[in-house]
Amino acid sequence: MHSPRYNQPIRQMRARMSGGLRLGWLTSFLLATVFLPSSLFASNLGDAARQLAHKTASVTGPGAIALDIENRSSLDDKSVREVRIALEVQLRIEGVRTAKADQAMGSVQVTLSESVREYVWAAEITIGSDEKKVALVSWPRAQSSATSVSAMPVVLRKTFLFAQEQPILDAALVDMSGGSRLLLLDDSEVAVYRQQAGHWEQEVTLAVAHSHTWPRDTRGRLLLRRDHLFDVYLPGTFCRSSAAAPLTLACNDSDDPWPLTAEDNGVRAFFAPARNFFTGALSPGIGKVSAVPSFYSAAALPRSNYTLWLLTAVDGSVHLIDGIADQAIRGLRWGSDLVAVRSNCGTGTQVLVSDGGDPERDMLRAFEVPDRDPVVASSGIEFDGRIVALWPETSGTNAIAIVKRKDTGWYEANRISISCSN
Repeated sequence: MHSPRYNQPIRQMRARMSGGLRLGWLTSFLLATVFLPSSLFASNLGDAARQLAHKTASVTGPGAIALDIENRSSLDDKSVREVRIALEVQLRIEGVRTAKADQAMGSVQVTLSESVREYVWAAEITIGSDEKKVALVSWPRAQSSATSVSAMPVVLRKTFLFAQEQPILDAALVDMSGGSRLLLLDDSEVAVYRQQAGHWEQEVTLAVAHSHTWPRDTRGRLLLRRDHLFDVYLPGTFCRSSAAAPLTLACNDSDDPWPLTAEDNGVRAFFAPARNFFTGALSPGIGKVSAVPSFYSAAALPRSNYTLWLLTAVDGSVHLIDGIADQAIRGLRWGSDLVAVRSNCGTGTQVLVSDGGDPERDMLRAFEVPDRDPVVASSGIEFDGRIVALWPETSGTNAIAIVKRKDTGWYEANRISISCSN
């Protein structure tokens, strides 16, 4: 058996490595490790911009165009400037120069968008009275390495509000003269409860008048308002409360779209009166998107210059819509309920998502979407039953989760809040 032998260091080599050559090698390694990915990324940006410029010039021909760029992707301002420079340089090589609108023969509106898997850039080209034409380029995005842990995790908390045998469709807490009130919506009435000695006592009930039969899985929405107390949206029915005491409720048949946010002038969607989902028709639309697949719920995530929407479609897919592109994500295994909640944590807006696994015991988790890949931002909170409704509170800082308990079959209203874990 031979004892192991190792190569002895060569004296001259050690001397050389101990000096500037070793430092030069280490510096080169660090530069390659740190800057090579960003250099490749910048190269891809330039290549894509030149391809788009070439396709654009083949449509416009030589001359002057007004160029405008709208960024609806995760690219930072520096990258967008580099894209513009690359576009303008390549356009000039192709015989197309940029000019003010009143000095141009046409316009080119470039939109920088992206999906989960790729960047998608579109140039809408308008020359005189000709029909608008579109040029597209796309290239793959680097996959995010953070798939299960958020850099700024949050904590979800649930607060029990009320339970009853009759199905609860939505609930709202409101501060009024004489103390807080709890409003509960079911398919026949809005019940108003007043806080007394640590529990809720019924104060008044307001009947919901309607002229048609509800669908089997009735859904309803209760929204607080500034000029009166609240509005109610039910399939084919709209109700409005009075503005002053005594409180009354006026209802009428209506096929108007339901608001997807608390804002009166926000995006609305038409609800299928005989089913339990939204048809996909929007009014107004999300940017240039006026129709989406039929969906159960929606969440709006504000960005610096646009709003990214998440929709849970009836076919089980999740759609990301930025006003230009509609990207479907499959295989997330989410439930049909999601809602956006504002907080002081992470990106400032989290998406609460129901679990698509156990049909008898549901769970909520918080996700963030810093780019286009949803990232888990909290541990799950469990419920002793399944979530049958999930709506944002009018303030947008909490959510209401309605759960049908597995053991009793009763319905519980819970308030879901978010706090930062660090």
